[in-house]
Amino acid sequence: MTTWRLIDTGILTGADNMAWDRALVATRGRNLSPNTVRFLMFSPAVALTGVYQDARQELRIDYCQENGIDINRRITGGGALLFDEIQLGWELIAATKDFDVHPMSQAFHRQICQCCVEGLRELGIAAQFRPRNDIEVNGRKISGTGGVEDGEAFLFQGTLLLDFDVASMVKALRIPTEKLKQSSLKSAEDRVTWVKRELCELPPIEIIKAALVRGFEKVFGVSVVSGELLPAEVAEFEKQLPYFRSEEWIYGRRSFGSKVSLVSGLHRCESATIRAHLSVDVQRRELRSALITGDMFLSPERTLFDLEARLKGARLDLNKITDIVEKFWDEVKPASAGLSAADILHAIQIALEKLDLLQMGFAFHEIERIMSVNASPRQILDKKIDLVLLPYCSKLPGCSYRNENDCAMCGACSFGDIYKDCLDNGMRAVTILNFEHLMETLDEAARNGAAAYLGSCCEAFYNKHYSDFQRCQLPGLLVDVSRSTCYDLNQARQAYLGEFDSQTDMDQELMRKLILACRKGARQSAH
Repeated sequence: MTTWRLIDTGILTGADNMAWDRALVATRGRNLSPNTVRFLMFSPAVALTGVYQDARQELRIDYCQENGIDINRRITGGGALLFDEIQLGWELIAATKDFDVHPMSQAFHRQICQCCVEGLRELGIAAQFRPRNDIEVNGRKISGTGGVEDGEAFLFQGTLLLDFDVASMVKALRIPTEKLKQSSLKSAEDRVTWVKRELCELPPIEIIKAALVRGFEKVFGVSVVSGELLPAEVAEFEKQLPYFRSEEWIYGRRSFGSKVSLVSGLHRCESATIRAHLSVDVQRRELRSALITGDMFLSPERTLFDLEARLKGARLDLNKITDIVEKFWDEVKPASAGLSAADILHAIQIALEKLDLLQMGFAFHEIERIMSVNASPRQILDKKIDLVLLPYCSKLPGCSYRNENDCAMCGACSFGDIYKDCLDNGMRAVTILNFEHLMETLDEAARNGAAAYLGSCCEAFYNKHYSDFQRCQLPGLLVDVSRSTCYDLNQARQAYLGEFDSQTDMDQELMRKLILACRKGARQSAH
């Protein structure tokens, strides 16, 4: 029977654990170490982004720093997570040639997740695999997974929730409930579960680890035996550690300077959320550089970096860019767990379509605050738009009209001025009172033949409910709000119910420009 090594590196810092990940997969890739199952834990708690994510975008850095939470970046893809002392990491570091299926394939995801499933079932927890890479118990996620290749080897890892501090997770992650798409979910606690919750008590950690080891042995037909770290691995770890402690690694080199014309687009598909950030020279019609981020899994690890290099200097033309991306994808043939070249292109297309607004008198800083739904901005503004959706939270907290579909237009808040602009231009303004009211309003507008709508919400709300906006099929333009959003104040749940008690500010100037552009587009359509 084949023997794999078991290594338990104990409780380490985020940088230490990330350096060990890189060291172990690198030495295995050079055939200097055996196939290894590793257990790991963290102290202090650490907020970890996926390798393709931007910590500044995904985490509340101030909160983490004020509360002793480390920040680091995994070498694997996927989304941001909070890894504290009450979670257990499990990993397999192995040679790719030792397996019949590719380690980044859906088939392998299912196989290796079954190791954890078997271990949890031995403990009395009815776990099962959920595509594309999660383990769940009665619909609640208990372990997320991800992997990365390095030469001839790969690392595949999972995070098992032993206990769970929901409050810290919500406060540390910038978009705490982005993946909670179903409107029936009451809170993050409804979407995840943990060992202690399922068993009513937490078994000794060694019992849990032993059950997971037996899961690996059962699924892969191997013997997993405790071993020691090798000198080559220790030397590689010591070599890697300074880099994994550096801001260059933690916050990433993949960012733009301040003196660029930047436009971005977001696309969400079943397997990933993709953001395309494009630095453009509109006079020369040139794509100066591209930055593609998201919670995706790709192998080889450098796929996105190489694609970004291929796009640099490209003609600012969607057809030309499509040719580049599709040719690159065909050449590299990345293992992507369901992500396609079309998904990358969709995010790029959404970014490029914003450039049409420049010809309509909008500035770069304005188009970056505009989010389009179900059509390009130009297509939407060419329609006859009569409906404007305004958030109740832009009214004063003590206003008697705050939860009413009306406004005194007293001038005390941004809502009143925009409400008046709507009336002056013959548009119907609707105060959106909660999420369900938003969906009902959009569905009703679509049934009544509305062409499109304008609205205002925070970018975090748009990202979270991206698929909900798409489902309504009605085209629309949304303007990002500013100041004290419910997500900034960790009150997304209250806002969902219409109980957010603070105030946001709408961008009055930008909303006014869009209202006037709608009127102009309607007049042109009439002729």
